[in-house]
Amino acid sequence: MIGAALQASPTSPAPWPGLSRPAPFRRVLAATAAKNLRVARRYLPNLLGRFAQLGFRVVFFLLLAGAVAVRPAAGAAPLTGSELFAFFLSGLLLVVFIRPSLWAPMEAAAADLQSGTLEYLFATPGSRYGYLAGAVLSELALGLVGFAPLFAVMVWIARPGFAGAALMLGACALMLVALTALGVMVALLAVLWRQAGSLAEVLGVVFEMVAGAYLPVTAFPAALRWVAHALPYTWGYDLVRHYALGERWATLLPPGQEWAMIAAHAVAYTALSVHLLGRAERRAKRTGLHLL
Repeated sequence: MIGAALQASPTSPAPWPGLSRPAPFRRVLAATAAKNLRVARRYLPNLLGRFAQLGFRVVFFLLLAGAVAVRPAAGAAPLTGSELFAFFLSGLLLVVFIRPSLWAPMEAAAADLQSGTLEYLFATPGSRYGYLAGAVLSELALGLVGFAPLFAVMVWIARPGFAGAALMLGACALMLVALTALGVMVALLAVLWRQAGSLAEVLGVVFEMVAGAYLPVTAFPAALRWVAHALPYTWGYDLVRHYALGERWATLLPPGQEWAMIAAHAVAYTALSVHLLGRAERRAKRTGLHLL
């Protein structure tokens, strides 16, 4: 879908080469992240509202854990009380990454498109991937303010030990790589279609629900389980719960295979996002930046 929209247009003479030096990925990444953090500091009510929303979710799941039970698999004993609360918290740990990875690049591209600065960004000799990834990095830095206490509560309740806690963090970090690349592809939709906010919100909700953020994937119909297996979120949720709940949680696949699944998604999404972003850059050079 994205690839078809980036097909080549009639060519025009190549522009005269400029004298500017290209800015490397790491410099663009750091500059974009610093700029977005300064902007976020100017709008503290919006930032506080995000943390309040996360806090309300935690309180809701705490109340829900005392009222219901969830069976992790057919024939297994149901999760209740603190175990069920840890189940919900493990879902929230990755939900914290959904906004930075999936929405931040799209929101950055849409904002710069509306203000007219996106054409400048595509004209300058800098890393466009660093620009989009910098938006993720700044949002992640802000999200860590909510992630850190959430993770601390999770460790205190589940008692996974040092190795288990480290592996949970490793799974979250690997998921971030895969989801950042997915967010870059969603950002390209914002560039092509001008408005993709609603699409990103729908994708975020679908990924949360289908991948098992709030219910075990084993409880879904067979067709929906196949969809869940195609999403990187599913394996991230499964691994975090495996290391948090230990023997009380049976993984969909052996843990080593689930790590490989997330890594494969990360490599595939990164390669595809780099390819599609390169096609968008070449299209901008051929057809004129005013078509962005």
